[in-house]
Amino acid sequence: MYKLFLFIIIPFLALSQKKLFSQKGMQPDFYVHQNGHIDLVFGLKNVIYYAKSTDKGLHFSEPQIVDSLPGLHLGMSRGPRIASSNKSIIITAIDKKGNLHAYRKGIKDPLWQHQIVNDIPEIAKEGFNAIASNSNGQFMVIWLDLRGNKKNKLMSAMSKNDGVNWEANKLIYASPDSSICECCQPNIIFNQNRISIMFRNWINGSRDMYTIHSFDEGKTFKSIEKQGEGTWKLNACPMDGGSLAFTKDNQVVSVWRREGNLFVSKEGIAQETKISDGRNASISAGQQAISVVWHQQGKIYVKSSQHSETQLIGEGRYPILKTINNKESITIWENQGDIYGKLLN
Repeated sequence: MYKLFLFIIIPFLALSQKKLFSQKGMQPDFYVHQNGHIDLVFGLKNVIYYAKSTDKGLHFSEPQIVDSLPGLHLGMSRGPRIASSNKSIIITAIDKKGNLHAYRKGIKDPLWQHQIVNDIPEIAKEGFNAIASNSNGQFMVIWLDLRGNKKNKLMSAMSKNDGVNWEANKLIYASPDSSICECCQPNIIFNQNRISIMFRNWINGSRDMYTIHSFDEGKTFKSIEKQGEGTWKLNACPMDGGSLAFTKDNQVVSVWRREGNLFVSKEGIAQETKISDGRNASISAGQQAISVVWHQQGKIYVKSSQHSETQLIGEGRYPILKTINNKESITIWENQGDIYGKLLN
C-alpha cells in the first residue's frame, strides 16, 4: 500500500527540460502507450495540432494540423484532449458555439475523421472536456453540459469500437443544489471495466472536489465521494480541476486545490495531505511512488512520495504528468506560447 507523501530520501532525478517544438502552442495534452510511445495534442488560435514520440518523449514528430476549428476553446485548462487505444487515436475539442468535436484516425492512418459527439447542439458552452480509454478499445468523453435546465452538469458519451461510433449522450451527475462548478476542468481515468471521474461540485456555496466511479464500463456510476476534510466556500471561479490516477492496486489517488493549497487524498479515506501552495496540479502513480507536478507564479514544481523535497523543474503553466514505466514519467506544459517537456526518473 502507498503511504501518501510520508517521505523517505531516495534520489529523484529530473533531466533537463526541453522545448519540444519550434511550432508555438498552448494547452498540451498527451497519452502514453504501454510501449512508451506518446500521442500529443495542443492548440494554437483555432488550429489543433498532433505529434507523436516513439522514444518516450525524447523526440517528437513535426506537429501536423488535425483541423482548423473556428472558435476553438483554448486556455485556462480549456483545449483539445487526447486518448488512444491499440488501434486508434481520438482527439476531442469544443468550439465556442458549444459543440464537442471528435477527431479519429487509426494508428497507421494518415487522415483524421470528424464527428460531433453532443446529440443536442450547442450545449457545451463552457468548453471543458476530458477523454480516457482502456485496452479494449473503449473510449469515454465527458464534458460540462447545459441541456434541460441551463445548469452545468456532467455529461458523457461512450465508444465501444475504437471511436468509430459514439453511443447516445448520458448524464453522469447533476448537482442537487443547482450546478456543478462551471469553470473547472473535469478529469477521467479508465482501466479495464473501471472508470473514475473527478469534478468540482457546487453545493451550498462550497466548491469542493468530488469523485464518482463506475465498475461496469460506464453503465452505472455510484460511490460519489467528496475529496478531503475541509470545504471551500467561494462565490467565484477557481479555474482548477485537479487530477487523478490509478495506483498499482487499482485504487484512485487525487490531487486538488482548496483556496491556495494543494492536497492529495486516496479513495475511501477522508484524510488529506497538504503538498504545497500552488494550482493546476497533475498526479501520476507508478509502481513505487506517487508524484505531483503543479505551477505557482510561473514556475513548475514536482514532488514525489519517495523524495523529501519539492524540486523546481522549469518555468510555465498547466503541467500534465503521466507514468511511462516503472522507472520513468514525463511531464509536459506550456510556457509563453511554447511547449516544454521533462523526463523524470
